[in-house]
Amino acid sequence: MPGPPPAPGATPSARAPRVVSTDVLVVGAGPTGLMAGAWCARLGLRAVVVDAKAGPTRESRALGLQSRSLEVYRQLGLAEAVEREAVLARNVSPGVGRHRLGTVHLDRIGHGLTPFPGLHVLEQSANERILAEHLAAVGRPVAWRHAFRSLGTTPEGRPAVGLDSPTGPVTVRARYVIAADGASSPVRHALGTPFEGSTSPYEFYVLDATGVEGLGDGIEIRFSGEHFMLAFPMGRDERGGRRSRLLGILRAEDLAGAEGGEAAPDDGAVRLEARARAALAERFSVTYAGVSWFSRYRVHHRVAAAFRTGAVFLAGDAAHIHSPVGAQGMNTGLQDAQDLVCALADVLAGRADESRLERYEAERRPVALTLVRSTDRVFAAVTSLRPFARVVRSAVVPVVLPVVLRLVPRSPAGGRLFGYLSQTRIHYWMGPGPRRPPGQPRGRVVGRRLPWVPDAGHEGPVPGGDGRGDNHEALCLPRWQVHAYGPAALPLALALAEEHRDLAVDHRTGSRRPAVPALAVAAGAGPEPGAGPDGPASGLPVFAFRAAPEARLPDGTAVLVRPDGFVAELRLSPR
Repeated sequence: MPGPPPAPGATPSARAPRVVSTDVLVVGAGPTGLMAGAWCARLGLRAVVVDAKAGPTRESRALGLQSRSLEVYRQLGLAEAVEREAVLARNVSPGVGRHRLGTVHLDRIGHGLTPFPGLHVLEQSANERILAEHLAAVGRPVAWRHAFRSLGTTPEGRPAVGLDSPTGPVTVRARYVIAADGASSPVRHALGTPFEGSTSPYEFYVLDATGVEGLGDGIEIRFSGEHFMLAFPMGRDERGGRRSRLLGILRAEDLAGAEGGEAAPDDGAVRLEARARAALAERFSVTYAGVSWFSRYRVHHRVAAAFRTGAVFLAGDAAHIHSPVGAQGMNTGLQDAQDLVCALADVLAGRADESRLERYEAERRPVALTLVRSTDRVFAAVTSLRPFARVVRSAVVPVVLPVVLRLVPRSPAGGRLFGYLSQTRIHYWMGPGPRRPPGQPRGRVVGRRLPWVPDAGHEGPVPGGDGRGDNHEALCLPRWQVHAYGPAALPLALALAEEHRDLAVDHRTGSRRPAVPALAVAAGAGPEPGAGPDGPASGLPVFAFRAAPEARLPDGTAVLVRPDGFVAELRLSPR
């Protein structure tokens, strides 16, 4: 049948050969859409991913993977593939002009907080290739050259998406649609959802340089009165020279000089690259031998007014875009995908009703709004030409910043800063209703990604684990589960698993999810009487680990963990 390739997620309708039916349609095969497709496959959802392109992106574009994104990749069994190809940036070095003012060692601050400290530099194109190859390997190949054409509704009130394929028009009838089709999102336009925010008045350049001199092995950000530079390491070129991603600002005089006369567009790009090269050398003493990619762009700070319209959801750049400061954009989209697909899986399996889907916008839109506000402020500070801002950058920052760089890593603020940058401090409301009531304090553990405990004291191999020996190894089995920290927590954990046993059921088939060992006992602790070696029969898996007070999981702590790794509930044994 013409249309998307046959896959577990797409079955032809007997009534109309040009119609495809599925539970989840993902429009867009960038990092967000491919991650959504990978999670659909991991959770056993009928889904298909489509994109107008012929294949994964060739340009590098986004390139920074934060610690939380590596944790998400790990749950898919792909962390090692990412680590093999990525360049690990262990530190960040701010500076003014030609001088570094100090270095913040991300890997040291993040040590003990995540199995993936530092920033992993991996181009968007490589992320897309890894995910697309994974989907093909599990029998869910992307339907390339399938362009979005229209969004309608079936007589039953479900989405009907029109696509243009190489063999003609195709209509996909889906329970749910994930629009991950980029900042210009045709699906968002079809919904009529406002994309609220602003666009920077300045233009910026981005280039991938080879044979780079004047930079270290980490991330560097430099300021001057009129310019700034952001540099990411990208490994070595074929001659052993340094490869770097360089970003900076194009001032009016740069644009006027490059675009004057009747030069061809390519000539304009050559002139702009020459001006960028000159500014980098003159202002920051950074030089390079060649360029493999050069582009110019404007920075937008925008968030969609709604992330959900009926059964259609926006994710990634279709829902939010912001400046490259902090390397947050691609990461936010990857986590949008995980959050949304886990919610859809619970609803499709009958473990939750439709109200569960309200939490997607309630959880992810505040994250986007916070990122847009914070990156907007930082970006404005480093690009503003106002006299006060220029004085601060050139005179105040060189005096104050070295002191800050010495003090912050040694204080609790260092861990909090790393948590924000790495996206491991994100908090969701887990109480009644989708949103936290005003004045309600945030939980220290509940609503947050499960605190990481290395050497977690698990006895024997973790079912489906990767052998790292930490408590996050249990999350390689991405399903609702219960953890017991310390022997005093075992009775609470078993009771918690029994209370939420319906979260182990797939109501589409009326059966429990595939059996796994439900209780793995920590060294020195015995199973609850009557539970048997595998814990509560046909219920949630229960994992027993050592007490970890350093991670806010003291002896007697039992937690209910969502498939995405966030703690939904906590019980503490009375002392």
